[in-house]
Amino acid sequence: MDYRQYEPIFGSWYITEEIGSGAEGSLYRICRTDALGHEYYSALKAVSVPSSESETASLMAGGMQAEEVAEYYESVLENTAHEFELLAKLKGNSNIASYEDHEIFRHQDGIGWDILIRLEELTPLVRYSIDNPLSADEVARMGCDICRGLSLCQKYGIVHRDIKPDNIFISPSGSYKLGDFGIARIIEKSTIGLSRKGTYEYMAPEVYWGHEYGASVDLYSLGMVMYRYLNDGRMPFMPQSPAAIHADDREAAFIKRVNGHEMPAPLNGPEELKRIVLKACAYDRKDRYRNAAEMLKDLENCCEGMLKGGVSNDAGPDMRKSGTTYKKVLGLVIVFCALIGCAVWYAIPKEVTDIDAGEAEGSTEIYLGDDLALSCTVMPDRFKDEPVTFESGDESVFTVDEKGVMHAMATGEATLTMTAKEYSEEVAVSVVPKVTSISGIDETVSLTTGETLKLEPVLAPEKFADEPVTFESGDGKVVTVSEDGTLTAVAAGETSLTVSSGGCTVKTAVNVTDPVVYYPSSSSSSSSNKSSKSGRKKSSSKASKGYFDSGDDEHF
Repeated sequence: MDYRQYEPIFGSWYITEEIGSGAEGSLYRICRTDALGHEYYSALKAVSVPSSESETASLMAGGMQAEEVAEYYESVLENTAHEFELLAKLKGNSNIASYEDHEIFRHQDGIGWDILIRLEELTPLVRYSIDNPLSADEVARMGCDICRGLSLCQKYGIVHRDIKPDNIFISPSGSYKLGDFGIARIIEKSTIGLSRKGTYEYMAPEVYWGHEYGASVDLYSLGMVMYRYLNDGRMPFMPQSPAAIHADDREAAFIKRVNGHEMPAPLNGPEELKRIVLKACAYDRKDRYRNAAEMLKDLENCCEGMLKGGVSNDAGPDMRKSGTTYKKVLGLVIVFCALIGCAVWYAIPKEVTDIDAGEAEGSTEIYLGDDLALSCTVMPDRFKDEPVTFESGDESVFTVDEKGVMHAMATGEATLTMTAKEYSEEVAVSVVPKVTSISGIDETVSLTTGETLKLEPVLAPEKFADEPVTFESGDGKVVTVSEDGTLTAVAAGETSLTVSSGGCTVKTAVNVTDPVVYYPSSSSSSSSNKSSKSGRKKSSSKASKGYFDSGDDEHF
């Protein structure tokens, strides 16, 4: 696909070179020039949907017509709008490759479209590390930066699923950033020929086996990336350097890893860093970190320990041979220690950097009518006693008290805002009904005046079968209903009955009629009926109780 046809892209950008391409699309370097002749560069991610003519042919071979295929891709396009909203929310985070803009162009034949996404230009870790091997403290710092990015992404319920060196980048200032975040989800929704489950080498076992998974798979993949750089570039169960790697070694190592063999520690780095990596890469996800903030806390403590461990107080015997030399060296040591102290001081966060809401991190659900008490931890650790304030985005959905206890008021969604000092964090709260269906009641109930009927509603799911049920008559003059669900027909008419339980409500129509009294015909009925025809039916004693009248006795 020649994407130059859309130049100038975003109004002023031109493609200068292709950086790379693959199943996920193509990556280009783009440039714009201002009025003073200054040049500015950025990156362009280009994705075509469908990715090839064979993909369209596959749909049509399945029985779809060209118009139906076009409508299919149109519906896919509508679903991508939410993904771009998520990318925009992540914009500005210092540890996520910044999304800048996007454009969508429909194909000339009306089937599919091209997505162009502008990103900040960065250096991929896989390319940077070739000429700049990462030390243990650099690997730990990289882990900290990516955890900070993942903390924000987990807040919005986004799972990357493809963390690898190719998707980790380094900015000109030296900070590490996670790239392709959210774009992976867009591509997955937009194509039928691409399985975006991640890269096998860094994939969590539950993803490979097709089991249910959550945000911990990203921490697992990050742990695998860190493992590689602490293990001389080799993955777990691979032959150790400098031994040669044979064709079957990769497959054998992969099979051991996804089948739960105990993973050996990486060769390099302090024991605490090795422990963090192995915990992130635990086979059973219950043994891993609960969230990115928890892993970040351990990594920050590890970084601080490595920094302190690098300072030596022993000047050595040779430094004492000459008083002058000793004083010079001592002066240098003091200056060095002062610099290190400043570095430590600036490295330690001066403000609150995170509020860990435990299992409610990012999002949570509450059953209607229930309470949920949050257990919040303010980070870093020295701010753990800092008070946290809570605010409900919609008190008609849920309320929250000063202790962080939420009470679900009505089904719906709202945002909980937690604040400590100048830092704020949000949790998406969904209030859901306990009871999802009420059965055992007819859509229409028919009664006669004075008749009663006991209703027996059946609630689902079964665990809420004993939830209290309320009944309400639409018109008490027609029918009344008791607390136990007994209907009593009062007078002829029509109304409705509302049955509610655990946030679920159903309505049924109620029809009440008067009973009919029937009198069999007799020998005198003929004269009575004829009298009725002549306008004298009011004189009949039966008229007050009701009777049947023929319009013509000769016929019936």
